[in-house]
Amino acid sequence: MAKDITNRVELNMEERMKIYTLTISFPYDEDEEPWSRTIEVKETFTLKQLHNYVQKIIDFDNDHLYEFYIGRTPRNRAQIVPKRAKLNEIYPMTGYKLYYLFDFGDCWLFQIKKSRKKKTEDNQKKYPILIESKGENPEQYSGFEE
Repeated sequence: MAKDITNRVELNMEERMKIYTLTISFPYDEDEEPWSRTIEVKETFTLKQLHNYVQKIIDFDNDHLYEFYIGRTPRNRAQIVPKRAKLNEIYPMTGYKLYYLFDFGDCWLFQIKKSRKKKTEDNQKKYPILIESKGENPEQYSGFEE
């Protein structure tokens, strides 16, 4: 009987969705206080959902075009990734990084790193979750008065 329950618990753990821990930062951050946001999202999170969540946590207006691309460096665009792509369709990637470019005029460029630590969904949490913040959010339109 106990073995049967153990088997069901192990099966249930395998069925739970993987959670990705992503750190979003500026690849050229030279400020005294580096800026980054670390979030947890479900593996099926799309890049469009990621875009919307990043806009929310950095308090931007979400009023410009954007794209995600994979490259070895920020200047090396090996491949543009469709907005409907899910994170579990992109990761793992070896030797490349994921970049998020928002506003082609002002060129807000973010690097997105996935932690190697493996986690499974906690049914008590509602994803996505902001789990760590470093530095103050940048001003989207610095130098402009409202």
